[in-house]
Amino acid sequence: MPFTPIHLGIAAPVKAVSNKKFHLMIFAWAQVVMDIQPLIVILTHHGRTHGITHTFIGAIVLGLVAAVSGRYLLELAGKIVNWKYLKSGVLSWKVVFISAYFGTPSHVLLDALIYPDMDFFWPFMAGNPLRIGVSSLEMYGFCLLSGLIGSVLWVILFIIRKRKMRQGKTPDAS
Repeated sequence: MPFTPIHLGIAAPVKAVSNKKFHLMIFAWAQVVMDIQPLIVILTHHGRTHGITHTFIGAIVLGLVAAVSGRYLLELAGKIVNWKYLKSGVLSWKVVFISAYFGTPSHVLLDALIYPDMDFFWPFMAGNPLRIGVSSLEMYGFCLLSGLIGSVLWVILFIIRKRKMRQGKTPDAS
């Protein structure tokens, strides 16, 4: 996907439902990490836009890179802006890895639906059997609609959780 932030749309419903068990910033960082290699290809005009980083093996490796670097970058940001939410110990490794590893394979899957040049099962299989004729515009619409639905769902669940907390009940998805 040429515009990396569009990938965030599919994470919004996941964040809404999972609450503190999923970290949107780690997911977003995983999207950026996935698109560094294609950006280099676009800028240098050398290489294949959807190369090894856009395979499931690449997604596994880059998921690890995104998880580890993302957690430390968030902790550093937390120290700089003094946000307790981002400081060390608040963000569990489990949440970090879930968020990163939802991010990298989903990135490959979304891109595989619209780009014919992907060999996402490399080295086991060449070609892209998932290329089913979905246009970039349709994929953008799907991701943006998912983001809108997820955002509305998040607000609704946030209100429900707050009401439960006021009533002395533990929120279900916290």
